[in-house]
Amino acid sequence: MCIDTAEAELLQQQQQQQQQQQQHPVAPAGAHYVMDYTSLVCCGLAFVLYLNTLNAGFVYDDRRAVLANADVSGGSSWQRSFGNDFWGTPLTDSGSHGSWRPLTVLSFRLNYLLAGGFAPWGFHLGNNLLHCVATALVVRVARTLLASFWAVLATGALFAAHPIHTEAVASVVGRADVAACVCYLLTYLSYLRHMRWRESADPRQWLALATTLLFSIAALLCKETAITALLVCAAFDVMRGLSGQVDKQRLRSLFFVLGALGCSVYYRLIVVPGPQSAFSSADNPIARTASTWTRLLTFLHLPVVNLKLLLLPQVLSFDWGMDALPRVTTLWDRRNAQSACLYTVLLGVAWRGCKVLLHSGELADVAGSSGSSYPQYHIQKVGRKSRAKRKRLANNNNNNSNSNKYQAFEAAYHQEALPCSDCNNNNGVYVYGDATQQQQHPHTHPQQHAAHAPHQLVSSAVSLALHKAFRGSRSSSSCSNSTTASNKSSGSSSSSASNSSNCSSSSSSSNSSCCSNRSCPNSCPNSSDYMLGGMSVAARNSCILLMSCAFLTLPFLPASNLFFYVGFVVAERLLYLPSVGFCLLVGYGVSKLLDRDSRTRRLLLLIGLGMLLVSFSVRTVQRNADWRDEESLFRSAITVNPPKALGNLGSVLSSQARYEEAKQVLQEAIRYRPNMADVHFNLGILHQNQQDYKSAVECFQRAIKFRPSLAVAYLNLGISFIALGKRQQAIEILQLGATLEGATVRDRSAHDQARSSAYLQLGALYVEQGKLQRALATYREALSSLPALVQQREVLYQRIGDVFGRLQQWDEAERHHRAALELQPNQVAAHLSYGITLARNSSRASEAEMWFKRALKLAPEQASVYHHYAEFLSLQSRHHESAVYHRRAAELAPTDYALVVAAATSLRLLDRKVEAELWYRKAVALRPDDAHAHTNLGAILHLLGRTNHAAASYKAALRLQPGDAITLGNLAKLGVTNV
Repeated sequence: MCIDTAEAELLQQQQQQQQQQQQHPVAPAGAHYVMDYTSLVCCGLAFVLYLNTLNAGFVYDDRRAVLANADVSGGSSWQRSFGNDFWGTPLTDSGSHGSWRPLTVLSFRLNYLLAGGFAPWGFHLGNNLLHCVATALVVRVARTLLASFWAVLATGALFAAHPIHTEAVASVVGRADVAACVCYLLTYLSYLRHMRWRESADPRQWLALATTLLFSIAALLCKETAITALLVCAAFDVMRGLSGQVDKQRLRSLFFVLGALGCSVYYRLIVVPGPQSAFSSADNPIARTASTWTRLLTFLHLPVVNLKLLLLPQVLSFDWGMDALPRVTTLWDRRNAQSACLYTVLLGVAWRGCKVLLHSGELADVAGSSGSSYPQYHIQKVGRKSRAKRKRLANNNNNNSNSNKYQAFEAAYHQEALPCSDCNNNNGVYVYGDATQQQQHPHTHPQQHAAHAPHQLVSSAVSLALHKAFRGSRSSSSCSNSTTASNKSSGSSSSSASNSSNCSSSSSSSNSSCCSNRSCPNSCPNSSDYMLGGMSVAARNSCILLMSCAFLTLPFLPASNLFFYVGFVVAERLLYLPSVGFCLLVGYGVSKLLDRDSRTRRLLLLIGLGMLLVSFSVRTVQRNADWRDEESLFRSAITVNPPKALGNLGSVLSSQARYEEAKQVLQEAIRYRPNMADVHFNLGILHQNQQDYKSAVECFQRAIKFRPSLAVAYLNLGISFIALGKRQQAIEILQLGATLEGATVRDRSAHDQARSSAYLQLGALYVEQGKLQRALATYREALSSLPALVQQREVLYQRIGDVFGRLQQWDEAERHHRAALELQPNQVAAHLSYGITLARNSSRASEAEMWFKRALKLAPEQASVYHHYAEFLSLQSRHHESAVYHRRAAELAPTDYALVVAAATSLRLLDRKVEAELWYRKAVALRPDDAHAHTNLGAILHLLGRTNHAAASYKAALRLQPGDAITLGNLAKLGVTNV
């Protein structure tokens, strides 16, 4: 009867309290406000530190994954994102990267739609906000494991400010890691909610479980490394079971979670196509090492390298490939000792933690079977009892005398107060072990039952008193509330006995205490979040260490190269999610160090923590500046990965027309690593821009030697041969480049575009040579071999129409031009090409002019449109109108030499010599080393009667092109014979 009485009292008090809360809602506890301010401070820190990324542009991988991705710009339907990889290549394509992240790509597409295009600040703002959300979730996760306010604050602030996160947040493509982290943490928190509702038999547990599975799928669709989210959830549930917290439905939940994990792994590895081509040796040279021993030792050492980056993020790089990390080639390398230490510590923590949890569980079993007073919470709540049993308990409670209740509370008054670990209980009231133990062993001897009855009453009364103290008094965040027990019978006034006690009034060595007298006000967590209530101190510490290590190691495993090779050696963005575990470990260490007796030591620790956060914040802001543009990014990595950084830097400088500086940088990169095909190609482009075609040919040939599948090198080599007048060699090279299959090429889109350009260049050569039928055959071959390139097909149809126009097969010409317009109805080039073809047919001049005017409406600021229309007008002998449009074309493109010369010539034909002189002088300024420019200027000066100036221009032309007959003849007309 005593057991039933105590349980009935607890049930009655719980019901009364729920009614009171419904009638008189109370303000949230102070702990809520403290923790909410903690989240706000950490999120604010995260946002402020990354404000300087909002003025950054698209750099490095952003160009291919965002700017050149049709799945982002809307060039394809959004459903195609689920069939393509992260870079927009179909997963089944031989050049697919194999990275399947459709949710991240769709987030880029949303950015594109909201910003109305590729506005970099919008993409960077999205990354920044996601980082703030991740920081808030890290604070929430810390609250589930850490009982100290300072520990939670240290965890959240460190995550917000850690410089290792810069690549993930400042780089647009790093959103995959940030979004995956958000979904990963939401998966964990949703499962904790499921556990709470499962333990209280709340039917909403199924909703929480479904939410957990959905978040895990979302995390996987953001990035592959988040596949271990469900494994972390299962690990924590198992730890609670090992610690002795019994729940009959735990196996059911683990079955669903592990089953979903198995399905996810099967679907991602088996159903979804993986990488179709091998990673290059430059990206992951260790994987291509012939020695198995070297590969094993080096890959075992990589976690140490990543841990060093977490501990000391001073030297950072956008790429750690090539030879940035020396290989471990021998067992006597001292780096093996570092690897051994790391794995020993991890295994030791896992072994010790599991051992402590198992020991805690065994003590709980012994306490449950022997009826001892071991302070063990019975996880089954009162709310899970059947309705019939609740009714029976309520009837028993009504029949009990007030004297029994008085005795129970009297015993509670004289009993030593329990430690404040009860404040760690989650929602609802837990029934203490002694009462439930008697319920589980109903056949206990009557004398034994009588002997334990007073203690059972005391235990039940104390539990009720603590419940009233810590559940009823919610206005204080401290756990040192007055312990009050009240009992109210029907029709009588309530009687209560209270004992004001500090949380440290119990024995300070009690293993079940959640806080000490030194830090109690900051150590009692919010009961709705903290998940380690009811555990002993040793079990709680073990659980924190194990979960921190789980967050640190499990997300890192898929990209560790230990199970399968990936396309990189070390990537800083991949440490975004594992850093959660690292920050939890730091927070746990802070809480332990703050337990020291000396107030001075605690003050020094807080000062040291503040200095660490300041230094990390400064480094983060500095590192963000490196990601502002490509030049600063590549310069920052020269000390880590010189060949890759210098090669990319040279390409950037070359695109900025800083040719001499770029040449030095590219040549230095080649000295570091002579077999880099991309660097040789970029150096060839530089020579080509400087019109040094002979040097360009040598560079392109070396690029082809080191990478025979580089189609763009064949294209530019052919262009250089054409510039040198070696047309036959150009035809041979272009034919090779156009027919490259590129089965092992990673960027298949760029490869096919280079092939298409090779076909177009080859066809233009044949047209120039008058081989129109061969040109037609070339263009048709391109159409059949490159069916997926819509824009290139449109250009090919135009070229075919032009050839048929030259052959005066007007019907075929018009049909192909119409086909080009159907593919790209707003394409200006298609309108111009159709107009040029119609202009060759004198009977259709009016139709041709109509298409030129349509092109002008589509592109009123495009110089080439005005130029082609001016040429048409010139053919129609409408020279005055032609001069107007020629001049307008030159004004729109004042640096285009051909358009400037055309404008000058049209003005000269109209005898507008003064205006013509101005444009000829502009042509000379554009090309001072071009003999024809000086000759044209001399001719217009000659016509103006300025003979001395004309002679000077002719002589300048002869210095550049000695023996030119036209220039010598013009000088002879001036009477100058001695040159």
